[in-house]
Amino acid sequence: MADILSNITSKNGEVVGVLTINNPQFATYLIVASLLILKMYGLILLTIFHRQKNKVFISEEDTKMRGDGGSVGTHPDVERVRRAFQNDLENIPAFLFISLAYLFVGVANWAVHLLFYLFLIARTLHSLVYALYVIPQPARAICFCLGLLINCYLSFHVLVYGFFTGYLGK
Repeated sequence: MADILSNITSKNGEVVGVLTINNPQFATYLIVASLLILKMYGLILLTIFHRQKNKVFISEEDTKMRGDGGSVGTHPDVERVRRAFQNDLENIPAFLFISLAYLFVGVANWAVHLLFYLFLIARTLHSLVYALYVIPQPARAICFCLGLLINCYLSFHVLVYGFFTGYLGK
């Protein structure tokens, strides 16, 4: 079991397990994961807002529920937010999985904090420039690529660590 919950040193010098709240890396993971999920829920609420504002719904029963009309269809404001949310679905779950695995690699606290918070900033800015404040490219592409590069780096680091420690380390 000690292998699974490998030890690291916390801020005050005590040795703690990877998946404990006393581990500053795991605390960072919990904070970033929570904020990313809340950001995604924010996009859901923004989609609902634009549907109501523009009276454009996804199904006939939704138009009847509102009472004052509306139509089934799409609207550019709704679709823009939906695409931002879809992009989150393509990137954030992968980050949540690989970043948790990254905690077991045994890297410095500063690296975890930098990569995790940078991913949070990149994804938040991506949503802002995609769904709220439309800024011409390459703003959105830069934010997307930064998040993608972080995911790729984390994945590669975990892969190499797993290969050399798991297979060649025996």
